Amino acid sequence: GSVRSGVAMVPSHVLVHASVQPRDCSDVLASGVSVDGVYSVFPTHDPEGFMVYCDLSTDGGGWTVIQRREDGSMNFFRGWEAYRDGFGTTTGEHWLGLHRIYTLTRSGGYELRIDMADFDNATAFACYSDFSVGRDSVNPEEDGYPLTVDGYSGTAGDSLLKHSGMRFTTKDRDQDQSENNCAAYYQGAWWYRNCHTSNLNGQYLRGGHASYADGVEWSSWTEVPARNSRSHLDAWLWFWNQSP
Repeated sequence: GSVRSGVAMVPSHVLVHASVQPRDCSDVLASGVSVDGVYSVFPTHDPEGFMVYCDLSTDGGGWTVIQRREDGSMNFFRGWEAYRDGFGTTTGEHWLGLHRIYTLTRSGGYELRIDMADFDNATAFACYSDFSVGRDSVNPEEDGYPLTVDGYSGTAGDSLLKHSGMRFTTKDRDQDQSENNCAAYYQGAWWYRNCHTSNLNGQYLRGGHASYADGVEWSSWTEVPARNSRSHLDAWLWFWNQSP
């Protein structure tokens, strides 16, 4: 199964340029562009810019994609530097990078949307009206790129609020509140507490598996009795600037 969220994919060689220097995908949308694709953005705190995938059609458009899981082609069990800097292919499975997410969201005013699909292509979503990484931090890496989320709505249930305020943990940098390294134990990387109710960077598991917690998980949706035998979960994470 793969994600079916009304998102139009583009070939990897397609690169679209907006006419002005947008700070994020909401600026791309505001410039009059309406085609989903890869765009260059230039956040206030990173004027050199970088490329992101913009969804300009889902739920009004203007969404900046920060993570995509859809086919298991990319290894997400990686260390701190990979998660800090980002990895993958912008038009396919990827993680944008903690520092890039920080430069985009550090001042707040962003909404987070997470779209999910299971093995049978059942879909759900979760939105958070307040989202940022490393809010107001002077040294975000030293601070662990802490997560801020609040204001849940959606159909998937809330599995992220318990992670708000947590630092990001990878297999080689333990910043959670567990005696163990949650990233190493559950083979992922996330804003773990002790340990998680969501694990969207976990293993992309195929086929039945007895242990839920090391897969791509959103517990309020994946643990319900009708869904607990599903083999994997596809996920997209994206955010939107509420005050462009």
